[in-house]
Amino acid sequence: LSDSPQLSRNCSGNHVGDSCFVPQEKLKPGYLKEIPEILKCFSEFLGKRPWFAGDKLTYVDFLAYDVLDRNRIFEPKCLDEFPNLKDFITRFEGLKKISAYMKSSRFHPNPMFLKIAVWGNK
Repeated sequence: LSDSPQLSRNCSGNHVGDSCFVPQEKLKPGYLKEIPEILKCFSEFLGKRPWFAGDKLTYVDFLAYDVLDRNRIFEPKCLDEFPNLKDFITRFEGLKKISAYMKSSRFHPNPMFLKIAVWGNK
């Protein structure tokens, strides 16, 4: 990905939402082999910055959180090799309004997707 903030936001944002519409169990073994390389790209792109587009929270961070959290649910140990991504998750979930929402009765971690999805729809 480019160092251009706008391009970075666009590329990161466009990568996010496809995983729920493929047959996960059938593809899981292959995906598990690929996930370290995918997460490595996220990790290298984030680097030491607090947020994916720089020093300020943007919508890309919400999208990135969604991708990372979805992968964490799919394979709980997948972030273990990437401390900066784990720190990102902690930082994101620690945001005052996010934290309050996640502790509220309005927060429902599942289903992640609509019924037409083949994974995460229950």
